[in-house]
Amino acid sequence: MPRLILAILIISMAATTPPAQAQPPTNWAKRLNPGGGPESITNLRFYFHDIPSGQNPSAVQIVKPATAGTSNNSFFGMVMMTDDALTVAADAGSKLVGRAQGMYTFASQSDLTVLMAMSFGFTDGPYNGSSLVVVGRNPILETDRELPVLGGTGRFRMARGYALVKTVSADANGNVVVYYNVTVYAPASGDDE
Repeated sequence: MPRLILAILIISMAATTPPAQAQPPTNWAKRLNPGGGPESITNLRFYFHDIPSGQNPSAVQIVKPATAGTSNNSFFGMVMMTDDALTVAADAGSKLVGRAQGMYTFASQSDLTVLMAMSFGFTDGPYNGSSLVVVGRNPILETDRELPVLGGTGRFRMARGYALVKTVSADANGNVVVYYNVTVYAPASGDDE
């Protein structure tokens, strides 16, 4: 029952949210100042596909929501584990550029705010084998959200930055596509492109 209520809330929010980008970017990752100065700035644009339904879900519930002292419609305390695809376009069949692995938990008793703890591991291009860590509060019903980038590995070692996030679509099964526009600051290294 909680999944149905969540799907209805997400669909009502998605119906009023325009797509973040109509066409997929031609270059999903761009180093803005390679090798120039003490740090590099990288901009990454991709789509996050959170699929809790079907025979091969990418998000599974690992802790049921708390109900004591809250309404039966509360998701407070529910924890989801993810292995979500990151692609260059909103279409799930578009080019895969990485995976978002981690968890999110419904952290509010009064609204649909989740606390995300994810590692975005990249599998394409110059960032293949590198990852970013995103941890923060995500009020999923807000049109535009911002999440902090707190670190990374490989080309993003000692990274910091932010992700601008927007829900692009959601369906009745709770499947959600989210657009990420990430700006990353990391120490410049001699192996930059």
